[in-house]
Amino acid sequence: MLGTQGGPIPGRRAASATALVVGGAIYLIDAGSGLPLRFSEAGLDFKKVRGLFITHLHSDHYSNAFNFFSLNWTNWDYPRQQVQVYGPGQASKTGPAGSEAPGLPTDLYAPLVRPEMPTPGIVEFFDFSISANTYDINERLRTTRRFNGEPMDFTGGSSPALMVPHTIDVPAHANVENRIPEMAPIPVYEDDRVKVSAMLTDHPPVFPAFSFRFETADKTIVFSGDTSPNANLQEFARGADVLVNEVMDIDAATARFAGQPIYDRMQVQFSSAHTPSRDWQSPSTGQTKPGVGTFAHQCGVRSLVLNHVYPGDGSVKDSEFRRDAERTLKRPVVVSDDLMVIDLADLSVPRKDTAK
Repeated sequence: MLGTQGGPIPGRRAASATALVVGGAIYLIDAGSGLPLRFSEAGLDFKKVRGLFITHLHSDHYSNAFNFFSLNWTNWDYPRQQVQVYGPGQASKTGPAGSEAPGLPTDLYAPLVRPEMPTPGIVEFFDFSISANTYDINERLRTTRRFNGEPMDFTGGSSPALMVPHTIDVPAHANVENRIPEMAPIPVYEDDRVKVSAMLTDHPPVFPAFSFRFETADKTIVFSGDTSPNANLQEFARGADVLVNEVMDIDAATARFAGQPIYDRMQVQFSSAHTPSRDWQSPSTGQTKPGVGTFAHQCGVRSLVLNHVYPGDGSVKDSEFRRDAERTLKRPVVVSDDLMVIDLADLSVPRKDTAK
């Protein structure tokens, strides 16, 4: 667990980033702030990284995606290593047709920043990042980043690329107004260690937002991404050995913004787009949203790891998050923290005190 805090506001924890290690091979899920440092602190070997999977394009999930490769340039197993990167495409290309700003929320108007491409996807993110870092890249290619006298161009311009970004295609009928239609899992990646698939999940108003399912020879691990509990993810995670799911104390999260100009909109975001730490009733609608423990029970998973913890500053203790989940899930529950190492071989074995 490299970064375990929810949200883009700097704090004690780093933002979302997880390393799944399978037989020595490393697969990263999200690349929030702090990833390069936490990866190094964890003692992980960059040469073993095979894939990076971005759940959605909120900054706390992708802000260090390019920097991770740039800062590990000297650790590249050149020319053998090539890291496949998968993430959302341009939301504006999905529609809906006739919208003033396709792919973006329309309930409140704001002038578009960069209207010629207002919703760049993961491929464009890497392309723009290379453009913004051109001086640094060119200088190093002409000085230190050499192999047998030839430039090690990690961008792929004049040599094999270090990272290759790919867009995850979504069903034709899915868009920002139909975020989680009934659908089959999307095949994403496969090698000799893992098989990875994706599912659209519910993180309004962001689209697309994905959950990922990793199937290994002996374990199945599902990463929820940021999401409100939903039927797509429930079926996608069915029977998994481990569900790594975001968690939020909605009341505590909302209270942090009391008296600030953005309070009303943050309240809407928290209540509609995240998984509460316990069964939670909306004050405005009276509807009850299942807490993370209830949702994990509905999925039938064998164990639960709480991630993207918010608030993650200790104002809500980890023991409280765990207690709330265990009320409705009689399976192992772990509240993750930065640099925590979780042995999946042991995690799905129920503890005696929760197996009753």
